[in-house]
Amino acid sequence: MKPLKIFVVDDDPIQLEMITDHLGKFKNFTFQTFATGEKLLEKISEKPDIIILDYNLDTVDKNAMEGVDVLQEIKKIDDSIEVIMYSGQDNIEVAVETMRFGAFDYVTKTPSAFHRMENIIHRILKFRELRSDAKRYKLMVQMAGYAIVIAVALTIILKLMGIQVFGWVN
Repeated sequence: MKPLKIFVVDDDPIQLEMITDHLGKFKNFTFQTFATGEKLLEKISEKPDIIILDYNLDTVDKNAMEGVDVLQEIKKIDDSIEVIMYSGQDNIEVAVETMRFGAFDYVTKTPSAFHRMENIIHRILKFRELRSDAKRYKLMVQMAGYAIVIAVALTIILKLMGIQVFGWVN
């Protein structure tokens, strides 16, 4: 299994280090960190699997894009990239807003935040696995349907030609 590529965006270098330190215990995760959303967007072509994105990104650079604006840009570029919003705001309206714009989940900066992120990442992986299984099952059902249609059509054609292929077809 290839390593999971995680991009982390926060204008607080201490937060960046704490997140990558906690999640770094998983050997199948690789990380890139960014201090601004603009720097992240410059590297979005590297196709991260998951982005952990701070909601407030203008504490160092007042002209920096805010997290929700970066989220919208990410989703315009590649809707398959899962984004976990990360914020000091414990505000349901903010959480709902980020989810409306496509965030997979919203985590507040609390002592349990890193464990929540870990759980969310595992949920994302499970969700992707289930989505992949569903696509496979859908394809199998379609193929079975096509096979039945072909068998019935062939039986009808042979019957019209007067050829009896199966003993049970009169």
